[in-house]
Amino acid sequence: MVPEKTNRILSWLNLMLLLIIGSAIVTFILMGTRNPVEASESGVINSMDMLRTELNLSEEQYKKVLVENDHTLRTYNIVLDMMCETNVAMIEELARPVSDRAVLDSLAKKIGVLNTSLRRHTSDYFMNLKSICTPDQQKKLTGIFKNMMQLEEQCETCNKKDCPRKERINNLGK
Repeated sequence: MVPEKTNRILSWLNLMLLLIIGSAIVTFILMGTRNPVEASESGVINSMDMLRTELNLSEEQYKKVLVENDHTLRTYNIVLDMMCETNVAMIEELARPVSDRAVLDSLAKKIGVLNTSLRRHTSDYFMNLKSICTPDQQKKLTGIFKNMMQLEEQCETCNKKDCPRKERINNLGK
């Protein structure tokens, strides 16, 4: 059995991940709902327009990317809603005078499954976008995803000095 302190730490890490993913999706939605004329006047760039420009997508490719993006966003919203509900249930259980360890373990497993689901949907999204792109566009797409995942920032917080992952990260998209 995992110690209670570890469970608490994992719960807080999951909550932080949920907040980060949620804020990213809200930002993505808000940027996507703006009128393109408003966006260009205010200097804000729509993320899908940025992707279109960076990858130099054709009109046909761009339409496919938009369809894939809409599908993925709907799926993310469903999973994030389920994660929110599960986190609320966990907080409610923790707030009880006597918390049931079996219920908390079940909720922790559910949060893990939902986090896995988000990663799988992200992987599927990337693979589907990659299938739309040419080989040169695929390299650029890998670089864009690398930046979005902030891999270099993770290396800054890593405790290893000469970490072999740094070189692997630097070679992505080349």
